[in-house]
Order: sequence, then C-alpha cells, then structure tokens
Amino acid sequence: MAIQILSNLNYPIGNIINQELQNAQSARIAIAFLKYSGIRVIEKSLNQCLKNNGSVEIIAGLDFKTTDPQSMHFLIQLQKSTPNLKFYCYGDKEANKTNIVFHPKIYLFQGKKESTGIVGSTNLTGGGLMTNFEANVIFKESKPLYFSQLEAIYNSVKFTDSVFSPDNEYLAGYSDVYKAFLQNEEKASNDKGVREVIEQIQKREQFLPGTVPSIKSLIIQVIKNEQQKGLGFVALQTIYEEVERIVAEKKLSYKMDTFRNSIRGELNKHEANSNHPDNINLFIRSSEQKGYYSLTDKGKVYEGR
Repeated sequence: MAIQILSNLNYPIGNIINQELQNAQSARIAIAFLKYSGIRVIEKSLNQCLKNNGSVEIIAGLDFKTTDPQSMHFLIQLQKSTPNLKFYCYGDKEANKTNIVFHPKIYLFQGKKESTGIVGSTNLTGGGLMTNFEANVIFKESKPLYFSQLEAIYNSVKFTDSVFSPDNEYLAGYSDVYKAFLQNEEKASNDKGVREVIEQIQKREQFLPGTVPSIKSLIIQVIKNEQQKGLGFVALQTIYEEVERIVAEKKLSYKMDTFRNSIRGELNKHEANSNHPDNINLFIRSSEQKGYYSLTDKGKVYEGR
C-alpha cells in the first residue's frame, strides 16, 4: 500500500485523476459540486476509460445550485450514447429527506492490479482539479482496505432514494433556477416565480429513476402484484407485510421500527384526495372497505423512484 498527501501546489490532483481514469476498469466519483470546467479537465481521460469499456459513475450534489447546467447537459447527453456511464444527482437538502448538505469529495478507481482512492477537498471543477489550494489523500492498494472503507461510504450515498438520474426536462427547470441564483442568490431565494420552478423540478425528481426503490414505488409494486391475483383493492395489512418482505429480500436500508408509519405516510401523502403539497396522486382509498387501496391512472404508469 502507498499513501500520499498532496496539495495542488505540489502536484495538481487533476493530473492524478486523469492518470487513474485512463486505466480504470471502474471509476466512481461523488462530489458536492460539478462544473463544466472540471469536465474539460478530465474529458479525454473519461472518453478513453469509456472507450476501453470501463464503467464510470458520477454523483453530483445540487445544494446551493452550484453545479452548473452545462456540465449536467454534457453528462446527460454522453450517457445516452454510452451505457457504461451513469450520471446521478443528489437532491438538495430541502428535498433529500435528511436536511443534510451533500458535501463529499470521493474518487474511487479500480484497475487490473490496484485500487486507488482519493478523498479530500477537491470538487470536480477546473479550479478544484488544477489551480485551487486543495489538499487530498491518495492511497493505492493491491489488497483493498482503506479503499473498501471509502467504497462503503460511497455506497451509503449511492443507495439512497435522494439519488436520481436527471433528464433534459429536469435540466430545463434547473437551468432557470441556476441562472437566477447566479445573478442574486438572496433575491432568487425569495422570488415567488423561482420558488415555483424549484417546486416543479423537485416534483419532477420523484418521477426520475434512481438507484434504489422508494417506499412509494414499493407500495405500487405490491398493489400491482396483488391485483394480478384478481384483487381490486389491497388491504393495508397486506401492503405492510409485502413491502417489509421486499425490503428484507433486497437488503434495503430503512428504519424498520417506524417503517409501517412511513408506509402509511406515503399512502396518505399521495392519495388522490390528499391536500399535501407534495402529492403526486398515486393511490385511491376504497370508499367501501376501510384500509384498502388501489392505484390511480398515474400510479399504474409510475416509473420513478
């Protein structure tokens, strides 16, 4: 194992990331901010990795609307033609159900003989990679130890329902918000029109694919399974038991001691007659049988998280 601690003043971390990316069989990156200036620094190495059939995942944060639309557009378009690239965003703290600012800088590269992990202060921006005063730890291991620990942290980010894959429709709304924040963040935060666009893109997030199923998508799956057996409405108790069974089978990370309250909360929030501001109209409650549920037309075609 070899460990280095470097600042960009010694040797730009972007040079090391490019070297690792060119030879990686697998690359995974989770950063708080993403800029097109950073994409330009790694673009050739990224394309080389993908051309060599390496798999690449990038998770970018959206807090404070700092990640720029140009970088998102580049990766959304590249993902369409390159299936071994996966680009995700981590919803900002108002929408990620944890009220936690997303702020990691994690780079993981797996080669044929070595694994390399980088963790420190560098976001995927031109300044962070090349010119800012940054400090990072780089470790290379033939038998992953610290790499495995950092990989576990990366997976704790990836496998949450705060992570989603943006599309062009989402990006159009995000771009408007980004421009408003760029001009005047305080004014944009209090602008009614901007707030409405933020609400619209947050609702759009729910219909975009992620990495793990959300509780509402699990409920939909259970109701569909039961309806294939000939049922019209499905009992709440059945929904409880079947969703819990799926969670156990898939080893999903949910807080189980309050899980039934979460299931009931999602049913109430997204019921057709609910006044909840985040309601996306997925479920119908039976008027004849207490505690029985079916799906609305939107629920029947729902494909989001």
